[in-house]
Amino acid sequence: MINGEIAVIGLFLVFVRTGTTLMLLPGFSSTQVPNQVRLYSAIGISFAIFPLIASKVEFPQNIEPVQMLSLIAAEIVIGAIMAIPVRFFIMAISFIGEIITQVIGLNTIPGISIGETQSTTLSTMFEISTITLFFISGLHVNFIMALLVSYTVYPVGDVLDVGVMVESLATHLSQAFQIVIRLAAPILICSIVMNLIAGLVNKLTPQIPIYFVSTPFLITVGLALLIIVGDDMLVFFNLELARLIDGVFG
Repeated sequence: MINGEIAVIGLFLVFVRTGTTLMLLPGFSSTQVPNQVRLYSAIGISFAIFPLIASKVEFPQNIEPVQMLSLIAAEIVIGAIMAIPVRFFIMAISFIGEIITQVIGLNTIPGISIGETQSTTLSTMFEISTITLFFISGLHVNFIMALLVSYTVYPVGDVLDVGVMVESLATHLSQAFQIVIRLAAPILICSIVMNLIAGLVNKLTPQIPIYFVSTPFLITVGLALLIIVGDDMLVFFNLELARLIDGVFG
């Protein structure tokens, strides 16, 4: 049984870690989500997690303000380290949407961004679809469970190994972009082959404006291939995201 002072300090530290993750986690961190929703979600999750870890985690007591600030900073770093890899994955799928838009000739069509920067149509579609799958498949619940497990991996007041954390973030960033490039490989290879053929035809018949002739075929084939493999891309991406959450944090 913990006393009132320790309970208040512990609950606040749990809120700091939880609030940081929700500020960075895709879906919750969107500009379309009101700040009140994120605040109340963080408070609710904190109240749900704290009773489960109160008897297992040793929270500090009678601490000085400077020590409290260092604990808050550490909790912010831990929360960010947990949410940033997931954000990397969503950024990667949005990036590959930009690349696919360029290679199939749809770069002139603007998209409606759900973030702070302007994006293309396919980039927005991929981002919305992956975030929707993130919630529909229950990965947000897995992440909340990961918050619970994080107090075993990163206890309150523990000394953080910054070098290991930075190396882990770099590894996750590399993996995210490798995964999305592999998923988009059929469309990228098809586009390269079609542009190569168009270039050869242009060399053989320079009188024909081959760019204007080949662009409709490139768009048609690219969209047809996207219809065929697009759903599989999203499903496999969601599986990789689930593997990330379960493997690293679970």
